[in-house]
Amino acid sequence: MGGDIKEQWFSLIVEQLDAFCNRVDEKIAKEQQQLKECKKKTELETKLAHEMKLNLELTERLAELSRRGGELDRVCATLSTLSITDSDRHRLENARETHELAKELTSIRLDFSAPPHIAKGYIKNEARKLLQPFEIDMSAGGDSEALWSLLHMTSTPGWPQLGDKENRPVNY
Repeated sequence: MGGDIKEQWFSLIVEQLDAFCNRVDEKIAKEQQQLKECKKKTELETKLAHEMKLNLELTERLAELSRRGGELDRVCATLSTLSITDSDRHRLENARETHELAKELTSIRLDFSAPPHIAKGYIKNEARKLLQPFEIDMSAGGDSEALWSLLHMTSTPGWPQLGDKENRPVNY
């Protein structure tokens, strides 16, 4: 009989221990689930904060672009009221024709993006298949004579032997 009581007592303790372990496991699983949900909530809050910050930046940019768009509309409206007089149109047309004629006669191509005091561009000699770049500082005493001299050397057949080493032509 003493063995039965010990076995019953042991069974009771084992059942109670199993029940306790099951409650602990359930509580751990519940805590782990809450922890996952908390991490997910934190991630979502972080993403929301980032998106709100990005939204604010984009809203500010949109406001700036709208302001600039208004300025552009105002400038365009001002420019649309401007007109070129017939005499200015005639002068512009003559200047364009003169430039095209000079370009054809001299084979000089100017780089108009250069600073105002720099004459920059290249001379093209199609017969000899040469391109000669040039850059003349007009404020440092350079003048049109230097450009004409370079043009003459480019058109002269023996020019590569006549010119200095740094002004050698580029074959194309």
